[in-house]
Amino acid sequence: LTSIGRGAFNGCASLALTSLPDGLTSIGDHAFKGCSSLALTSLPSGLTSIGDDAFNNCASLALTSLPEGLTSIGNDAFNNCASLALTSLPNGLTSIGYGAFNDCAFLALTSLPAGFTSIGDRAFRCCDSLALTSLPDGLTSIGDHAFEGCSSLALTSLPDGLTSIGECAFNCCDSLALTSLPDGLTSIGGYAFCGCTSLALTSLPDGLTSIGRGAFEGCTSLGPHVSQRVPANAF
Repeated sequence: LTSIGRGAFNGCASLALTSLPDGLTSIGDHAFKGCSSLALTSLPSGLTSIGDDAFNNCASLALTSLPEGLTSIGNDAFNNCASLALTSLPNGLTSIGYGAFNDCAFLALTSLPAGFTSIGDRAFRCCDSLALTSLPDGLTSIGDHAFEGCSSLALTSLPDGLTSIGECAFNCCDSLALTSLPDGLTSIGGYAFCGCTSLALTSLPDGLTSIGRGAFEGCTSLGPHVSQRVPANAF
């Protein structure tokens, strides 16, 4: 067996596999969606792609690592996998879909692969254990709700090439202690930093042209120079 097709075991709540065949290279969309008893602790070393919703709502999935050859993870692939406890992602991974790790409370990544250029909408939303201290240098955009509710996120800086931060991207990230933003940043979405009580910006980039409504609402540690530049509806 080299591939598992679209929807192959979708909704099989009693499926209690603990391993998959060594020759497996791809897992299709919705393949194991809703398989709440699926208790895999590892995936085959030759696996290169995981499709959309492949493991969506697999509450017993307790992976601690992913195969080094994996290059893509689809939309909502691991959404609401409450037992997923990854500490790293494969270095060759270049893309993850929107909502890929949404609501994975025990996801304990400390870094992301260097090849990432964008982080999609809801990619890591409500990942309470996510303790990243930096993001990849090549990152240019952060999507809507990307890190919303990541209470352990302790970034102290953002990549120099970052140009846009989406709506609610860092909403309620109360450990986020940034003191500056990249010079090339041009837009900050609505409620992007709402409730970030540790955010201690002392200035804003000169090229910043768009700040959304409520972008800094509840940010009680901002410096006075920031407050002077931010529109009233951003607080």
